[in-house]
Amino acid sequence: MKNTEKLLHIIDEKSLTVRTDSLDISFGEINSMYDDGELEISPDYQRLFRWNVTQQSQFIESLLLGFPLPPIFVFETEARKYALIDGLQRISTYLHFTGKLKDKDKLKLTNCDIVPELNNITIDDLSPALRIQVKRSYIKMYIIKTQSPARVKYDMFKRLNTGGSLLEAQEIRNSTIRLLGEDFINFIQHLSEDKNFKDCLGYVQDYQFERQFDDELVLRFFTLKNGNLKKYQQDGLETLADFLTKYAEQVSSKEVVFDYATEEKVFTRTFAVLNKVLGKNVFSKDGESSKQFHAFQYEAISVAMASIIDKMDVNNIDPKVKRNILALKQDPKFQDATENRRGKRTSGEAYLPFLDKRISIAKNSLSKGF
Repeated sequence: MKNTEKLLHIIDEKSLTVRTDSLDISFGEINSMYDDGELEISPDYQRLFRWNVTQQSQFIESLLLGFPLPPIFVFETEARKYALIDGLQRISTYLHFTGKLKDKDKLKLTNCDIVPELNNITIDDLSPALRIQVKRSYIKMYIIKTQSPARVKYDMFKRLNTGGSLLEAQEIRNSTIRLLGEDFINFIQHLSEDKNFKDCLGYVQDYQFERQFDDELVLRFFTLKNGNLKKYQQDGLETLADFLTKYAEQVSSKEVVFDYATEEKVFTRTFAVLNKVLGKNVFSKDGESSKQFHAFQYEAISVAMASIIDKMDVNNIDPKVKRNILALKQDPKFQDATENRRGKRTSGEAYLPFLDKRISIAKNSLSKGF
């Protein structure tokens, strides 16, 4: 009974930190708030607008038919504006339809399957009565008040944006982590533009860059180099994605110390060396003829190089560096630890031992002679 009462007390205390309000708001009001800058959609969050034309068209069709809609969530800023945290696809679709969405023409409806007569029209083709009908359509808006702690806003944003989504984990991190602090995410995105780093990712596909995979690789470098992965796993986290999110949370909320100047120096020197010795082949399977980026090799080689980077002269790189990397790629134990098969991927209990193994093998190989 005591444990039950304690749990009830804890939940009551947590609940008291959340200050919320709700209202029914028309899309016309949302449009006006967006025009007046009272509804904010951060640039990083806007990049996550992913509905295709059919999904957008059928949403507008639903508005015209008066179908019930899921609620949207915003949090109140210190300036008493509303920042969108859930509902991006619906709000962006309406703005697209009305011609307010940046860099897009007005939406032309396509594949409306309930009222096919709506197909191939824009808002300009609707009668005044139907335009008013769309404008007066209502949606429930939940407001997280400004008195709520930043961590509460972050936890809610993360929870709302991780279910059944087509977004990649890093895309969500780039948007949500900012609620805890912007310095670390800005730092990650700054380093993802480093020329040597980008050159080393020569075999990463364009669609992966569009999904911010390069940002994730920067975060992966620091998480694997600095994060307490065993502690993360003991706390119930299971996948590399969980580890990355946890480390980003800890640094952004200043729960762990992160020396930005020192870490940037380590990062830039590490990739300067790797780019000079093997360039875009450095994370390929054999370092020579293979034309594919291997994330497991990225993890091991980049972290291993960082561990000895203070011993390197970036302007006069010892030939042993290249020899050691190429020898590592031919090591049967390393090949086994970096094989892309079930149990060695980024989920499941077996993942962390293989991660530790490949990084350990890489450190031993790359440090030979130094």
